[in-house]
Amino acid sequence: MAGSSSDTRSQSKKIIFSVYKFIKDLSKQDEITPSIFAQSLKVTAEACGLSERTVRRVCKEGKDSLDSDQQVVSFKSPRKTYKRAKPLTELDDFDADIVRRVVHEFYDRGEYPTALTILTEVKKKCNWEGSVWS
Repeated sequence: MAGSSSDTRSQSKKIIFSVYKFIKDLSKQDEITPSIFAQSLKVTAEACGLSERTVRRVCKEGKDSLDSDQQVVSFKSPRKTYKRAKPLTELDDFDADIVRRVVHEFYDRGEYPTALTILTEVKKKCNWEGSVWS
């Protein structure tokens, strides 16, 4: 069975739906009626190595998107996930403690810290070469 974090792409959805339709069509034939075809959803899930819920969701999406005129099924793939860029510089524990103390000092003085004011104070206290975003 596929992991829960894997997305089912449109090409995979088409294959799952076609396997389901094939098994469903076989179950409608009079000469072939074993009990295995009565459970076409379960057989499709086992054949594709997916959960029954995934097959049920794909089949529902396929039935909803099925055009009655052309008998063409179209699926949508999930959006591509992009990895977020890491900050330019990493803070070690010592520098993080300095930033924390600077923020607390602002609150002790009754001022509201902004990114720019924190940056100027941190540059005064230690040789910080990063920018506001790092």
